[in-house]
Amino acid sequence: MDGAHRVLARPTALGSRRSMRTFRAAILVLAFTACRRPSDMNGIYVSADSAGMFFPCDSADVAFLVPDSGLAVRYRNAVSAPREPLFVRLRGVKRRSGSIYDGRRWFQVQQVLEIRPRASGECPSVAHPLSTVLPSE
Repeated sequence: MDGAHRVLARPTALGSRRSMRTFRAAILVLAFTACRRPSDMNGIYVSADSAGMFFPCDSADVAFLVPDSGLAVRYRNAVSAPREPLFVRLRGVKRRSGSIYDGRRWFQVQQVLEIRPRASGECPSVAHPLSTVLPSE
């Protein structure tokens, strides 16, 4: 083996640093992407205008602002009175704006899977008067 082949076969310190930086960058990109993965959620949706509120069935003490005009139009077509609670199944991404400690939660809708009147006994933990959490007109 001549000297040129031995040099190419040995890893250099510079090459291993570049590989490590690339590896770290790839891990960060994967972690960031995993945090933004869409999820399906069931709950109660109420709207008074173009932005509504979503109350997940499994977390009644949590409310998400849902600024989605498409969902708002479907809601208006499905209700007989304003602020009527409807059962929805949504696919989208949970978001938070403002402070990481007390920022506002909102849900970015990617797809409305289902919207219909709430059935008896559905989402029993979301039973408090919704008017207490909605802005007054």
